Amino acid sequence: MAVTEVREVESVSWIKRLGNSFRGVLVGIVLFIAGFPVLFCNESRSVATAKRLDEGAGAVVPVAADRVDGANEGKLVHVSGLATTEETLVDDQFGVSAKAIKLVREVEVYQWVEHSDTRRVKKGGKEYEETTYSYTLEWCSKPVDSQGFKEKGHDNSPAVLAFGDRESFAAKVTLGAFSLSAEDIRRIGGEAPLAFPADYKVPESIAGAQFLNGTVYIPAAEAAPSVAAAVAAAVAPATNGVAAAGATNAVAEAAAAAAAPVARREVAQSPKVGDVRVTFKAVVPHDISIVERQTGSTFAPWTASDGKDIAMLVSGLRTADQMFASAKAANNTFTWILRLVGFLMMFVGLKMVFGPIATLVDAIPILNGIVSMGVSLVAFLVAAVFALVTIAVSWIVVRPVLGVALLVVAGAIAVCLFMKKNQASAPK
Repeated sequence: MAVTEVREVESVSWIKRLGNSFRGVLVGIVLFIAGFPVLFCNESRSVATAKRLDEGAGAVVPVAADRVDGANEGKLVHVSGLATTEETLVDDQFGVSAKAIKLVREVEVYQWVEHSDTRRVKKGGKEYEETTYSYTLEWCSKPVDSQGFKEKGHDNSPAVLAFGDRESFAAKVTLGAFSLSAEDIRRIGGEAPLAFPADYKVPESIAGAQFLNGTVYIPAAEAAPSVAAAVAAAVAPATNGVAAAGATNAVAEAAAAAAAPVARREVAQSPKVGDVRVTFKAVVPHDISIVERQTGSTFAPWTASDGKDIAMLVSGLRTADQMFASAKAANNTFTWILRLVGFLMMFVGLKMVFGPIATLVDAIPILNGIVSMGVSLVAFLVAAVFALVTIAVSWIVVRPVLGVALLVVAGAIAVCLFMKKNQASAPK
């Protein structure tokens, strides 16, 4: 099912486009300038994180999980082993229980979802914006308001539920002779679908619920006439014997309708709007590795010399070297992402600053493409120079060799730009 909405796009004159490009210069300047602190702070953060991780890697002490050694009190320690608990987590509403570190309930509702696809088309010498709206039925974790749908007839009647998403955690989780803090317990990952016992049945208090392959399906409440309402209407004061006889018949029909068997609909195979499905996940006891400060028989974040904390916890048996290597790799990845963001801010900002130049020749098709490409190239190279210089200045204090190398590269690009400019302006 789909509906298409078409509206005419206002034709913008060359004078108006030129005015817009000049107004965009201010935005471009702000965007370009904002790129500097993004790059500088990112490099400062990256260097500080790298130094902190190096400090931690040099200070960490491998510790066996089977006993608590008071000699390691306050030290940064690495411990690996089975994280386990003796507690049984329970979801009373669904009669679900598991010996687990974490128990998760996720609720979804089957609803209509609106999707839109917009494109520009030309018809009769005019430009139009054509938006096509399509509708699909999907399991949604959040309610979808259908009141604003472009096409009516896709009604998402609100599901009346006495429950929603839920998380519960074990109060005590041990790692050998150690006990984990509440913060560390919440950080343990490894969620997996809950393994239900073979004899599991959904409580009768959840009317109409069905259980299939680890999922509870609840059919949408259907509006049906109440027997009590039918009886009340039937026994209303009668004005004659005929009405009384009709009342008796109405009562009988209502009772018969209530007693009639209703065909069971398999929600999993034939879902309808408003149906609900509930799934459960659990974090069961499994091996973990932790790098934190030993404090008594538990752990807490270890504070490095820069005042920032180190607290690492991963699933699986990992050595301290492996954990610090992964942390350094994550730091490098995040650093490159922010470098790209800072560079793009400078590049887009410069393109907006140079925008009026491209707009001036917009009316000449032959020159338009060439000038636009030239503006993009210049913006790219200038942004690269400023980005490299900013990164180099950030690094030069703590990484002199790399900082100087980046300055040399930035200088080489600047020289090339200067030489190109002179060649272009030299008399033929």
